[in-house]
Amino acid sequence: MLPLSTGGETMRNKLAGSAVALAMLGLFSTGCGRDGDAGAGSSGGDAQSHDPVTLNFYMYVAGMSDDEFNKYVVQTVQKKYPYITLNVVRNAKGSTMDDLIAAGTYPDIMTVDTYSVLNVKELGMAEELGPLAKANGFDRTKFTPTLMNVNDLYGNKGELYAIPWAAQYTALYYNKDIFDKFGVEYPRDGMTWDEVLELGKKVARTDGNITYSPLASQVDAFYVYSQLSPEPLVNPATLKAQFNNEHWKTIFQLMKSITDLPNNKSGYGSGRDKFLKDQTVAMLPDWGTFASSLMTQEKQGGTGMNWDMTSYPTFKQNPGIGPASGPFLMAVCSMSKHKQEAFQVISAIVSKENQMVISRDGLKLPALNDEELRKNFAADNPVMKAKNVQSIFKVKSAEIGMRTKYYNDANKPLKANLKKVVDGSMDINTALRDAEEQANAAIQSREGK
Repeated sequence: MLPLSTGGETMRNKLAGSAVALAMLGLFSTGCGRDGDAGAGSSGGDAQSHDPVTLNFYMYVAGMSDDEFNKYVVQTVQKKYPYITLNVVRNAKGSTMDDLIAAGTYPDIMTVDTYSVLNVKELGMAEELGPLAKANGFDRTKFTPTLMNVNDLYGNKGELYAIPWAAQYTALYYNKDIFDKFGVEYPRDGMTWDEVLELGKKVARTDGNITYSPLASQVDAFYVYSQLSPEPLVNPATLKAQFNNEHWKTIFQLMKSITDLPNNKSGYGSGRDKFLKDQTVAMLPDWGTFASSLMTQEKQGGTGMNWDMTSYPTFKQNPGIGPASGPFLMAVCSMSKHKQEAFQVISAIVSKENQMVISRDGLKLPALNDEELRKNFAADNPVMKAKNVQSIFKVKSAEIGMRTKYYNDANKPLKANLKKVVDGSMDINTALRDAEEQANAAIQSREGK
């Protein structure tokens, strides 16, 4: 077990200039190592002696908890590479990316998500890993394609800027007690959104002083839209917003239909507390991270309800395709003086042996495209293994689409007008046309036109 470290004097001096400031960074230290096969799925150790090496492991975006870091990084890398020390720095006040750059203290490894890689690349901080991958026999074809293919968003010549180590997933969580109370059949795998809406009507009931809501939606509309199309909100060629179309009309109508269900006026964009704490929501389509909240409460004395999960609802016009579930990624900093060692650490994290640990924990999906890993998902998780966890593999992640730097300019009016649609103060056609006009005006303003 890795002890909490108060060390890292180099990071202490450069980042904060004082012991008090450094204490906020939450550093860990551990042994790791070097050399050996760095291809995905490799394992084994390195008996050669090496000079000690310190790597700065920066939790920039989509990082890990302390427990995850200890289990998925420390324990696997320590066995294979026992001579590298990892200083973990979390993205917080005093240790933002801007702070690190200003101090001239660069990370060696960075946790990133799909779109933050673009920010790192624009800063000139993302190393193109093609040469390292070739030198180390790294096999990128072993990864789930939708996860590894996010690199196509960062270049068009097969570049490799980030390596997925795990992935998000989606599910339809449901309260079995509510369905049992009213004698309604449980949700089943493979349901469409239309079928879920119809099922919701059957459990929209009032029992005594308790009103039961049928369905809440917690996944952002942009990701639900990805079930229909990977097109970005802004056309990268014309720099024009492009959401006044049939796909977005379908999404807006779905969100309004959810809210218009009986007992469901607060259905869109809410539901976690009502599902878990109040236990008055029958169904909740959500990310896999919500399962962590359910498991935490189980460990703290139980949720007090009989819940389960099934596959995320899909559209009848694109069956079997769920929201674009992005990867958790790692990148090597272009300013690192230890790129080879950094690459080897990442390779150890994505070895099949370590991916099996991640899969059996049931908190995140493994990044490797491997049937054995899928079959063992949540096998070591006493809460999740009793649930219908294999349902999450019955819906495939949609293709992960690109984002331009104008994403927020377009998304802001789109989300604002969606709220107006679901509360009945604006019709769908007007909402999309108005949002597109606002987005284009914002883009033109930024472009100085």
